[in-house]
Amino acid sequence: MIQSDALSRWPGYNQTEEEERITMLPENTFSHDPDPNYLVGDNYGYSNDGDIIQISVIDTELQQKIKRGLEEDQIVQQVIKGLIEKELTPLKQKLAGWKYNDELLLFKNQTYIPANLELKQELLKLYHDLPSQGHPGIFGTMANIQRYFWWPGMHAFVKSYVQGCALCQQMKVNTHPLAPPLTPIKADPYAYPFSTVTMDFITDLPESNGYNALYVVVDHDLTKAIVLIPCTKTIDAIGTARLYHDNVYRRFGLPNRIISDRGPQFSSQVFQEMNN
Repeated sequence: MIQSDALSRWPGYNQTEEEERITMLPENTFSHDPDPNYLVGDNYGYSNDGDIIQISVIDTELQQKIKRGLEEDQIVQQVIKGLIEKELTPLKQKLAGWKYNDELLLFKNQTYIPANLELKQELLKLYHDLPSQGHPGIFGTMANIQRYFWWPGMHAFVKSYVQGCALCQQMKVNTHPLAPPLTPIKADPYAYPFSTVTMDFITDLPESNGYNALYVVVDHDLTKAIVLIPCTKTIDAIGTARLYHDNVYRRFGLPNRIISDRGPQFSSQVFQEMNN
């Protein structure tokens, strides 16, 4: 905004190049021209009785569905009847915070939604499912809806709806991932050295004397001793059995149990080759 001063009002004053680029807008540019297809609070946010209400925009089709839902609810009709009574009846005294405006029932300036499942689901689709809403989650959807609408048990309904949304559950970040349970392997109380062994390979090592891997054998149950045997990373079950025979079996004999992360088939083949 540029505020005029005495100099700029002088007839001989020459505007700068920056000021010449400024376009003066007519006064009616920002005038309020409501769309007749939408329902807006009367008198720019004031109800018929002069109280300030929430300014909300409701599609006319949705408005008609809400009205039909109100007409089908007998309890709601009694509430509306109590609100339009001119006299201060006991029922009207209990309806503090409720208003009836333009055939819509308002609770604390929020449009009341009757007990109609299809109507509630339609609201959730508008404020949650549409791409413009971006599936905002439970709290985001609640914040969007409760600015304009209210019904009993709304939070539980929204929570159930969002938790049943496949896209939300697919994109949800798991902040508490389940760790697989640890199941330690119990040691044999009558174990002898290398009666239970674990086998593994350390591969992709710098090549030395034609070897680029290590065959690792550990005594699991008793001494925790380790035997490191050079090999290649392409070694198979037969080669593994031969390395075990030459470096471990000659000193400790055959193991009773082999533990390996290469699967039971590999362990079985190695054990079979050692027996042969």
